[in-house]
Amino acid sequence: MLHTAIIGMGGFGTNLARRVTDHPDATIAAAVDVNPDNLERAAGTFDLDDEILFTDAAEMYAESTLDAVVIATPPAFHRQQIQDAFDRGLHVLCEKPVVIDLEEAHEIAALAESSDLTLMAGYQRHLDPAFREGYRRWHEGDAEPTFITGELTQDWSAHFESGTNWRTDPEIGGRGHLFSVGTHVVESILWMTGLTPTHVAAEMEFYDDEEWIDMQSSLTVRFDNGSIASLADSAAVATERERIRIWDENGALQLNARDWGRPTLTELDTEGTETVREVDHEGAEGKFEAFARAIETGEEPPATVDDVLRVTALLDAAYESARTGERVAVDLETTSL
Repeated sequence: MLHTAIIGMGGFGTNLARRVTDHPDATIAAAVDVNPDNLERAAGTFDLDDEILFTDAAEMYAESTLDAVVIATPPAFHRQQIQDAFDRGLHVLCEKPVVIDLEEAHEIAALAESSDLTLMAGYQRHLDPAFREGYRRWHEGDAEPTFITGELTQDWSAHFESGTNWRTDPEIGGRGHLFSVGTHVVESILWMTGLTPTHVAAEMEFYDDEEWIDMQSSLTVRFDNGSIASLADSAAVATERERIRIWDENGALQLNARDWGRPTLTELDTEGTETVREVDHEGAEGKFEAFARAIETGEEPPATVDDVLRVTALLDAAYESARTGERVAVDLETTSL
């Protein structure tokens, strides 16, 4: 039985807790949240005893016997929480964004490389059958991507107008919408194609004078094979939409999603004829299931620290470009790629 602690019992933590309780070989052994209301709600939802509910992680570790930790707190806390779990010999599933910046990414990479423990990043696109089709096309086929477009939109107006949500606080949320949500598109493209970004030029509209919290952004990314990507992200539109189109010498694949639903997969041939591909989403593995399997088998999890390094390096360069107005090189020299 995989005795698991959930740190952060908000929306993401509750969803992951549900997958823990559904797993035949796992159990929630502790739950932590600084908000007692979240713990009370979790206790009722998952029938948790009061003695395994904590508002302080140190107290939880002192009083619990654990095998693994699921981290579902705001990003600024992840780096230390991963360290705390590893120091106690515990496997970690951490929601994205896993770290604030590339310095933290290298720090957790060093932790992972010096340990046999599993560290899985919560990039769920790696488990989606439609995105996995893209991964197979460019990792198992002969064609290389030549031109890429990607877009994600969402309405964060309530966060911006209230000014009190942690997503608009750099000390808690880290950075803005591209970092927090648009990263789905950026990371998915890097993972599916396997391309290495070399340079990025970015424009951003910022919420704050210090230029940490972006509201809208546009990126042009150059890759080492000569291909380019045009990526756009907005938190200032009416609804959620997501689209990725990746061209190669055989045509293209396009992934479309709306309102966080399952994506459709469309294949384009060299003449532009579009064919909607059937995608079987039934029985697709969830994040916690994949995490538990990686622990059991000792195999690499679906989303690794290398994925964290790649996307963080590109995002760091994009934010620097937006602030300076210069095209910026992507620093991948010290990753394990």
